[in-house]
Parts: sequence; C-alpha cells; structure tokens
Amino acid sequence: MNMQSKYQFGIASDDVRKKAIKLHRQRYSEVGFLGETENDPYEANSIYFVAQEQESSQIVGVTRLIFKELKSLPTFEHFTIYDIDRIKLQRLDKNCYAEISAFTKLQKHEVGMEIIQTVFQYSLRYGVTHWICCIDERVYNYLTRIFGPVFKMIGEPKVYLGSMTIPCVLDIPAGKTVFKEMRPKLYEYLFIHQKQIMEVSK
Repeated sequence: MNMQSKYQFGIASDDVRKKAIKLHRQRYSEVGFLGETENDPYEANSIYFVAQEQESSQIVGVTRLIFKELKSLPTFEHFTIYDIDRIKLQRLDKNCYAEISAFTKLQKHEVGMEIIQTVFQYSLRYGVTHWICCIDERVYNYLTRIFGPVFKMIGEPKVYLGSMTIPCVLDIPAGKTVFKEMRPKLYEYLFIHQKQIMEVSK
C-alpha cells in the first residue's frame, strides 16, 4: 500500500480539527511543553493540517499555521529578534507570513514530509511567502541541512519549553532558486508536484 492510499493529508475542519488539537495537546503534554488544560491562545487564529489514516480515520500527524500580526506570533512574543530580520519581516504584507508550529506525529507513522508538502502547497496557493518558527536546535540543524541558506536563524536562541530553541524563518520564494540548484528532488517535491489540498472533516 503506497503512502497516498494509506493516508490522506489536508486542512482539518469540524470534528477532525478538534481531533488535531487534541493530538497536539496530548503529544505536547507528554513531553512537558503544554498542560492538557492549559489555554492555547493561538488555536482560534490557526489553520490545522493533518495526516489521517484512511482505514481507521485516526489522526496520526498534525501541524498548523498561525495567522496573527507579527508582534503577536509566538516567536516574536518569546524571543529577541535581530533588528535587520525584524525590519525585513515588518515590511511584508500581513497575509504573506505565518508561524508554523504544533508539528507532531504518532510513532510508526512516517508522515512528516507529506504534512510539510501539504502546508507548502497551501502556502504557494495562498501567497504565504515566509514561515516563522521557533524550534529545538536539533531540528534546526536538521532543517538547515535540508533547506540550506533560505532557512535561517533570526534571533537569539534560548531555553524555551524545556530545550534550547532557535527562532528562524523559511523564505519560500528564495527557496525556489536555491532548491532547484542545490536540492532538485526537494524542488520538484515542494514546488512542482501539485497536490489538491483537501478539507479533511467528519
């Protein structure tokens, strides 16, 4: 059974959105990032993306894009951003940036890249040019090897939610040229392979 037949990927709505939020809370509370009853101030302003197992309808992976004004995004609220990067991001139209967060999946379900591809295709379609995030330094190092110079640190790292965390940004338009030259398979996967972004609900 191939990946596409085993899972479906898309924007979560209705009960699936509630299940996506539940999975996010469950996984983050397991590692001490979030209390199960703790208020999440970003849920109302987020679009959730999920991986759903076709056979069982179980949500096995989730991430989200948070759409708020720049200063109210988690990375800008909790980290000191370098002046030059803050100024560059402030010049963007408010519809051109979003914070990607809440990325998690269940073990034994290798759906991470497909979820990223889904969010990437959504971003291309709706004009989101910059992903802002704050991530564990190990994940940062991994993504830097994948994305290269278009994925960069934009502020001072610090211990946040229990681990050394780095504020960073992915410049999607800049990635088009870089990926094409340096990561042609990644370029094809993210920019060329068009997928229909379905709404997953039940």
